[in-house]
Amino acid sequence: MINIFLFSFFASIYLFCAGILFYPKKNNEIAGIYSSIFFGACVLSFIAVFLNFFFSLNPTVNNILFIAVTSVGFFSIFKKKIFYILIKCCIFIALISTLILFFDTIYRPDANLYHLPYTRIINDNKIIFGISNVHFRFGHISILQYLNAIFNNILFKEKGILIPAAVIFSSTILYFYNEAIQNVNKNKVYSYFVFLLLAYILFGYNRYSEFGNDTIAHLFFLIISSYFLKINFTEDIDAQEFIKILILSLFCFMLKTGLIFVFFIPLYILIFNFKKKYLLNYLNIFIIIITISWFAKNIIVSGCLIYPVEITCLEKLQWFTNDSNYLVSAKAQSLDNEAWTKGWVNYNGSKVSQEYYVKEFFWLKTWFSIHGLLILKKLSIFILILFIINFYLRKIETNDNLVKIKLDKKIVFLFFLSLFCTLMWFLRFPIFRYGSSYIVVLIISISTIFAIKNGLIKKNLKKLNKYFTILLIIFFTLFSLKHTLRIYKNYNHSLISNPWPKFPKTKDTISISEPKKIKDTFAYYLLKPNNDGCGYTLSPCTPYSVNNVKLKEMYGYKFYYLDD
Repeated sequence: MINIFLFSFFASIYLFCAGILFYPKKNNEIAGIYSSIFFGACVLSFIAVFLNFFFSLNPTVNNILFIAVTSVGFFSIFKKKIFYILIKCCIFIALISTLILFFDTIYRPDANLYHLPYTRIINDNKIIFGISNVHFRFGHISILQYLNAIFNNILFKEKGILIPAAVIFSSTILYFYNEAIQNVNKNKVYSYFVFLLLAYILFGYNRYSEFGNDTIAHLFFLIISSYFLKINFTEDIDAQEFIKILILSLFCFMLKTGLIFVFFIPLYILIFNFKKKYLLNYLNIFIIIITISWFAKNIIVSGCLIYPVEITCLEKLQWFTNDSNYLVSAKAQSLDNEAWTKGWVNYNGSKVSQEYYVKEFFWLKTWFSIHGLLILKKLSIFILILFIINFYLRKIETNDNLVKIKLDKKIVFLFFLSLFCTLMWFLRFPIFRYGSSYIVVLIISISTIFAIKNGLIKKNLKKLNKYFTILLIIFFTLFSLKHTLRIYKNYNHSLISNPWPKFPKTKDTISISEPKKIKDTFAYYLLKPNNDGCGYTLSPCTPYSVNNVKLKEMYGYKFYYLDD
């Protein structure tokens, strides 16, 4: 337990040191500490992607980066005299991270199927052309795997790949807690909005074993929404504030391409508060380099700018195939993913093709009987909580001498944006974990609008602050009790890696066949049947035998392609 705490503590400092390289201003306050950690995750991830074009993210490379970043970071920490406040914040982050990591598990089955295997690939290899031909899921990998991979260094070892998601989660809830309490007297609408965001995170995103790539992406969408709502458009918005939201939006998209609509937020700022300094800024060079690197990585790995969106694929590339007879083809994967999220596997009627199933709402009845009911069940409790909060909020006395404030255009924009995003999610990939942040922002926007209409702005400040504090104490208590009970339940279980989350990391912990070879050249490891994934074992590893896959090496790079 002490080991998990210390790893989480030093990981927080590492992320902060990386963050202040990009976000040097306004990090001498508590909110600035957490913001720097968010940007640290972005910066380290971007660096990892760029480095992997030329090197494997092996411990030696990761050690050099770790030493360089922390050395420069500590110089800035002592120069700004923020050492003690940083230590305080990182202790709280480490405590929450320890609570959620202790005796929990990884996200199954996806972590073993492709999160951990791809992390191992980039720890062992520089970028591989056409690696999606070995396992189609390697084509739509998240940038989170690059962040995880870079934490395998001299300090954290292999267990480092488990830490970033926990630290980001812990930083998010502490950031929202600080913002909800500290901004009541400055901006009640913003404070109420982030208070509800925090309430949902503690309720809906509270298990490490449920994180995967999706939850971290959704957390960043919520963070970006709160940053946007906090901006005061009546003042001159600093260029760095715009760039900050743009960077976070880019990272959010790279975490989960389904959250592409997040770019409407910086676009709104650009349109309605345009300043030349937003575009003529040296940080935009960094953004352009990272954007090009990410899309270049996608093309190299899968042959598509955004896999498996067929229109973005380059058919003339040797390692790309769009033959639907192959599992890896963008056309087949796009259709299969849509059909799966709409309940194809649960359909009990007469046999129909996937193309027919997904069209003209034929899928709606089956989807609603499974996914729809699960979503309603999950959200009904949170909506009930919102009704209770608003009911008691109305009972707080108001100051009628205060002038009624008009509805903030930014909250209206968030409502329409999240409504549009939710509709797009429902029409294409209506599984909750793909669009939960869209739905949550929509519900919270509606609740915030009702609260404003019911006199939120006029509420007695002292009593409102007390009300928020009591509710947050209740939420944190329930959150802590849930994890304490989970730890107690699993404490005596004999699990691999106890008390760390269980994850296969050696061939001894998982059944792998002899390596598949092509003309006496190593190609890939094949997982034996009845295993739930390769985990962090040998690389590259896949549960699928691809009979037509070929391998060649040129200029030190590996090329996997299909021989038609």
